[in-house]
Amino acid sequence: MIQAVFFDLDGVIADTLHYHYLAWDHMFRQLGGSVSEHSVLLHEGRASREILPTFLEEAGVTLPAEEHEDFIDRKRAYYRSIVKMTYFPHVFEVIDEIRARGFRTALVTASSTKNMEAALPPERRALFDFLITGDEVHRAKPNPDPYLAPMHHMKLRPEQCVVVENAPLGIESAKNAGMTCVAVETTLGREYLGMADTVIHEIRDLLALPFLQNATENHTR
Repeated sequence: MIQAVFFDLDGVIADTLHYHYLAWDHMFRQLGGSVSEHSVLLHEGRASREILPTFLEEAGVTLPAEEHEDFIDRKRAYYRSIVKMTYFPHVFEVIDEIRARGFRTALVTASSTKNMEAALPPERRALFDFLITGDEVHRAKPNPDPYLAPMHHMKLRPEQCVVVENAPLGIESAKNAGMTCVAVETTLGREYLGMADTVIHEIRDLLALPFLQNATENHTR
């Protein structure tokens, strides 16, 4: 029975993916190419070092492998310089209520630690019992590793964990970890979220799900 809820950051909590697209596009235009926002949304959750070759091919440009890390660092810095940090409506109230119902929480993001810290001030980070960023994961989404990390830290089993995601690769990561996944239609329509166990329209809909009513009751059933 469910004891913990693991949240993605970009696209679930922070409404930032358009700025990630603008940053990628800014960098590729310097090389004479461009990427589409739709591609950025579809690949959200994958590590930047893994996304970059795909985006280079789409943009029709080349970049020597030894320059990839610097390119990514400059993209991240540009993103932080332009992002206007906003959050999806009611998301922190929902997380507060989830915790009040007895569930443990984790933040699981492919973003760098610097980007995560820019997105969430310390008082927001305190809402999570465990946080892990893309800098700390050897194998990124869609591999199960990002979601297995908080599970192992909390000494739980996959069937005791629910993941809240917004993108196909994140959903795949959760399912590869053996966990229930709830997808929210914040950045993509439900036609892209079919691997999830449940699709909700907005984050407040989490509170109505039967398996997220009371962690103590789940534990005693």
